[in-house]
Amino acid sequence: MKSTVRLIEGLHITAADKRNILEGIEYLRGEENHAQWLGRKGSAKRYCLTSDPERANRFHVLIGETYRTDTGGKRERQSKVTIETTGVEPLPAASWQIDQGDLFDGLDNNEAQGPIA
Repeated sequence: MKSTVRLIEGLHITAADKRNILEGIEYLRGEENHAQWLGRKGSAKRYCLTSDPERANRFHVLIGETYRTDTGGKRERQSKVTIETTGVEPLPAASWQIDQGDLFDGLDNNEAQGPIA
């Protein structure tokens, strides 16, 4: 069966986001620690994935994106989405060196952060 991603909650995600999320899930399958940012070389976006303990094929994804303002200042935007996958085996249990809730608490969707040093 073909692997698919369906947006459940949050802002729009692109087809490239969906492909990167699926690749991230497969990458994390072999990792002991899931508390890490994943991204592609040259991309301004990064992803942090957590599986939903109540639903096997549902994931919470934190997306971080670096961008430049009109004046050239470097900024970061973070948003969170909830997705559901089909054709993907659930992730095995893994350790988190940080509390999963710390990644998502206090984030507003599409919240712009101050300048990055």
